[in-house]
Amino acid sequence: MNSTEIKDLKSLLASPKKIVIVPHKNPDGDAIGSTVALYNFLKSKQHDAVVIAPNDYPEFLKWVPGQEDVLIFEKNTEKATQLISDAEVIFTLDFNHFSRTGMMEEVLAKTETTYVMIDHHQQPDNYAKFTYSDVSCSSTCEMVYNFIEMLDETDKISPEIASALYLGIMTDTGSFRFSSTTSKTHRVIANLIDKGAKNANIHQDTFDNSSYERMQLLGVALNNMKVFSYLLGLVLWFIRNPKKQGVVYNWLEYNF
Repeated sequence: MNSTEIKDLKSLLASPKKIVIVPHKNPDGDAIGSTVALYNFLKSKQHDAVVIAPNDYPEFLKWVPGQEDVLIFEKNTEKATQLISDAEVIFTLDFNHFSRTGMMEEVLAKTETTYVMIDHHQQPDNYAKFTYSDVSCSSTCEMVYNFIEMLDETDKISPEIASALYLGIMTDTGSFRFSSTTSKTHRVIANLIDKGAKNANIHQDTFDNSSYERMQLLGVALNNMKVFSYLLGLVLWFIRNPKKQGVVYNWLEYNF
């Protein structure tokens, strides 16, 4: 994003707007963290903002401050569609093509408004007027921090915003183990802790509160584990029985 685009975005956000923020289908920690953090930031600037997620997300992400205001499209289709239609600005976070939004794809594709994309995946589509795309970034949450920094408004990062951003960076970097974790990532994390993110609490709330369903999933995984020495690794076979197991499968992203 160049200096002219940043200046234009500052001007766009200088007065209250009706804003919709959208994550991808089956939202993970980075998608929820980035959208809720941006939501809290925009609300602090007096915007009429709402997060509309295509579908629901795991219970272990529902501690994030502000997530209780997220509107689920598949459960509130009529209301969500109207909000999208009325939006003056739509932010799309952690995805770069409308096909990643499931049932929302058709509604978004036919809505003519100002789109802002913030995403770190390859080959972004060209639907957005403002595109902030950086495949070298660890996560969309790190990019949202950078975005707020570009606006010269890091002073508005509250403990709630800091916690949501910390969540997304933590989960998308495998708790800071992946090669995408750079020195800049650690500097951002340090700043978020200084802004009020409680790192130990965030880790515990995300990873260490096992529900009955999560324990069921772990049991199925261990019971069906096969070891293939010639592959020098483990292959986990899962048996899914929706009638008996209310398993949230995107928990796997953070644990296996």
